[in-house]
Amino acid sequence: MTRRIVTSAVGLPLIVAVVYFGGIYLRLTLLVLSCVGLAEFYQAMTGELAPAVKNKRALKDSLPIRWFFGRFSIHDIGYAFTVLYYFLLPDIASAPYFFVMITMFIITLLVFIVLFYEKIHIIDCALTLFGFFYVAFLLSFIYLVRMHLLGIFFVWLIFISAFGCDTSAYFTGRMLGRHKLTPKLSPNKTVEGAVGGVIGAGLLALLYGFFIVKVLRIASNLTSANIILYSAAVGLVGAVFASFGDLAASSIKRLKNIKDFGALFPGHGGVLDRFDSVIFAAPMVYMVMILLLKR
Repeated sequence: MTRRIVTSAVGLPLIVAVVYFGGIYLRLTLLVLSCVGLAEFYQAMTGELAPAVKNKRALKDSLPIRWFFGRFSIHDIGYAFTVLYYFLLPDIASAPYFFVMITMFIITLLVFIVLFYEKIHIIDCALTLFGFFYVAFLLSFIYLVRMHLLGIFFVWLIFISAFGCDTSAYFTGRMLGRHKLTPKLSPNKTVEGAVGGVIGAGLLALLYGFFIVKVLRIASNLTSANIILYSAAVGLVGAVFASFGDLAASSIKRLKNIKDFGALFPGHGGVLDRFDSVIFAAPMVYMVMILLLKR
């Protein structure tokens, strides 16, 4: 618990500063987190973190990302395209770069299947591509929200919905939890905790809506009521999907029989352990924001 508190005390101000300044600082930070998260995902899939996997289905269905040339591996292509993606990210929304990049990503993987036949399997390529979308792509929505016209105000709803849901679910579950939510996947989670997490995050988002209207006096063509209702809606939607993000990460860890993806954040685990809910909340906040603001 002490390590968790110390890590939060050090990491939280850094996150706040990077997100507040946005731009290149946020993009580089997300790039680093994405590369570390990709490494965690790829290592989990190869079984390097769990040499004594007991789950036969995991061994049968999840083939390792094989090595070639003695030093390099197919997943290095995932890192390369992650760097390219974040380089192009400021222009992704207004230019066809994303479609060109993803097309080249897929074609490159398929070319390697031909060049290194019997050394690289189609599942290796699928895991490489999925890792990019699961980690780098979904995390990038933090940047897309932040760089929106009103992003400086609404980007915080990502963390309010994700971390607010986690915290509310924990305390609600401790006090009221009776019915198991997913006994096999996450034995400690309860239905009451999940509901409390979503409601708690929604209330925190609602309070934040009042804050940006009354204290920050946000300047836009939106009415105060719309901003407050929007904040609450984003908090609720983000919290629901943040819960699924947490469970999705747990399902991967259960499949590969590992406790944590990494150890970058003492007491919290790795990038995928700490940002599993944020990874799902960020794109939902972005989509709801685009739908409601219509810009």
